Amino acid sequence: MKALKKIGFVLLGIVSLLALLCSIAASCVTNSALMEQGFLSYADTAHLNLSPTRYAACAKGICAYLDGQTNEIAHPDDPAQSLFSEDEMLHLADVLGIVNGLKMVRWIGGGLALLCIAAAWLFSRKKDGSPLMRNIWQGFAWASGILFTLAAGLCIWALADFNSLFLAFHHVAFTNDLWLMNPQTDLMIALMPEGFFMWYGGEMLKSLLPIFGIMLCLIISWLKVGRKETEGTKDAK
Repeated sequence: MKALKKIGFVLLGIVSLLALLCSIAASCVTNSALMEQGFLSYADTAHLNLSPTRYAACAKGICAYLDGQTNEIAHPDDPAQSLFSEDEMLHLADVLGIVNGLKMVRWIGGGLALLCIAAAWLFSRKKDGSPLMRNIWQGFAWASGILFTLAAGLCIWALADFNSLFLAFHHVAFTNDLWLMNPQTDLMIALMPEGFFMWYGGEMLKSLLPIFGIMLCLIISWLKVGRKETEGTKDAK
């Protein structure tokens, strides 16, 4: 029974922290100013007759689509024409599904976590809440350790061989090969080559650093204080 409780608190911590991480990730993916900055640094679209002066409009259109604000992305030079080909739009629809998944984790996971924590707090007010709050603290510390380890592993993989991580992500995230594009003919990959994704991933990581900082504080505080308090309570009994 105690083991199940511990697992439950760890899962609560994972859901809560994932909700925060997914919320920030979704915000980064739909940030048109950030996307435009990446286009200006990495895109090469001269051979496809798209001027860099149009990158801002392209970024706004893509982000509006990924944020669910529109179903189409018009070409900045011809509003009656789509910015991307049919296959490119099908791939972008798959990306939209991932963004919607991030948002779903944010709202459902975050709401569930807040509900559970609020219920635990109300319960703890009726009796000595110290053991319960220590269990929540421990669960979040363990969850932080698990997620921090996974994130560190992905970062090491990215630094060692970003291309293999990039390919692995696409094989896991997509069920088709529409993401395999030709930069000479497909505007999407000309706008967003591999260098763009490396840079964008770094910018997203910077945005996530405050959450990872909180996670690190939870781990350290539990190891230095929380665990000792739990052991002291057991010895007193």
